[in-house]
Amino acid sequence: MSRGKELIKNTGILLVARISTQIVSFFLLPLYTALLSTAEYGEVDIYTSLSAIIIPFLSLSLEMGLFRYYIASNNPKDKKSIITTSFLIIGTMMLIMTAIYLGVSAVFLLKYRFLIAGYYISKTVATVLLQVARAKGDNIGYGMASFLSSSLSVVLNVIFIAYFNMKVSGILWSTVIAQFISCIYLIIRTKVYNDFEIKTFDINQAKKLLNYSVPLVFNQIGSWAINYSDRIIILFFWGQAVNGIYSVANKFSNLMNTFFSVYNVAWTENVVRSIEDPDSKDYSSKIFNLTFQIYLLVITGIINILPFIFNLFVNYAYHDAYYHVPILLIAMLFSGMAATIGSIYIACNRTKEISVTTVMTGVCNITTHYLLLNILGLFAASISTFVSFFFLFVYRFIRMKKFYKISFQTKKITIQVFILIIACIGYYFMSNIIIILGLIANIAFIFYLLLSNKEIIRSMLMKKG
Repeated sequence: MSRGKELIKNTGILLVARISTQIVSFFLLPLYTALLSTAEYGEVDIYTSLSAIIIPFLSLSLEMGLFRYYIASNNPKDKKSIITTSFLIIGTMMLIMTAIYLGVSAVFLLKYRFLIAGYYISKTVATVLLQVARAKGDNIGYGMASFLSSSLSVVLNVIFIAYFNMKVSGILWSTVIAQFISCIYLIIRTKVYNDFEIKTFDINQAKKLLNYSVPLVFNQIGSWAINYSDRIIILFFWGQAVNGIYSVANKFSNLMNTFFSVYNVAWTENVVRSIEDPDSKDYSSKIFNLTFQIYLLVITGIINILPFIFNLFVNYAYHDAYYHVPILLIAMLFSGMAATIGSIYIACNRTKEISVTTVMTGVCNITTHYLLLNILGLFAASISTFVSFFFLFVYRFIRMKKFYKISFQTKKITIQVFILIIACIGYYFMSNIIIILGLIANIAFIFYLLLSNKEIIRSMLMKKG
């Protein structure tokens, strides 16, 4: 099977599993905005947001090192050592951090202290087991586990919120139960217990894994600063109600981010496996440009359609979220492309450089938000997110060209940017004529894209490559 066809196949498997439940969750947005106050929605968003920074600390991002070195090894004994060493370090870290958390939370009488601990532990274990499935090449198992946890979480949310009126605690319980069941499925599916032998623990293996993975913790810190520090700043200056509005605005961009992240999971594996191929740079260059063009098409199309359907999904109390959506969608475009480049860094074992670029971008996000806070109000959050991801994309692209050169098709992108601008004008002025004009232009560009990339698309579908 060709590299391109493998990429399409893996993306399709993961996408069906992840995007289907995300769409169901998205359609439940009217339920959440109707039954949860803006303050309650904002509180849930804080717990969800913090998982992006807490999970990497609990696991030390060793699941990424496990994945990278497991697929690179052909020695069964070495594979067992990688899994055993990773699990023992992660288990020890989780015990230490949980003990510290429970002690501190007892002093400060933190609300939902045990439930929150279960929330983060269950998500951490599931994250590690998902990478085990990927490492073993079981993308169907990975996709099914993701589907299982997401769908169960959605169903339980409806039951706990609408029927039992549990609200915040109901959402937390839904996640804990769903992740726990998903973990059981993954353990049975991957038979990871057969790979766990304490005697195969290797200190040198531990050093190698930690050297690769720990920099990715700082990468996650930077990513969190870009994605979620806005919530903390909003909470501090404006309160939970305003944070709830901003959270709803992010629902639309998060839906796209789900698609982009699913694709990037498949792309990372694809580029890691093909990095040593003689034509890897040419292949990566073609996929990079095609990915950028598809992302732009999708983002532009959503901005074109959203004015007609926004009020169907969002309660009027959250209407102010409308004006932030296009900015956040475009920010996700550059986030997705920065991640696409990041996969090449990972394949080239440049995890430290990934971390440096992400931390720099996190600092950029927080600084920009503070500078614009008193001038633009809530718009400071969405604009700083856009500026930060744009900076991350440009900086990574420039740095990458020093060790892995790929070309950039400026002409096609410029045409698409012009169409995107038309879509945004129609969106903000709520002009049906401009919106329809932008939609027609975007559809026309789809046909142009298919014709101009027919050779690339044909080569991706070939059996050999």
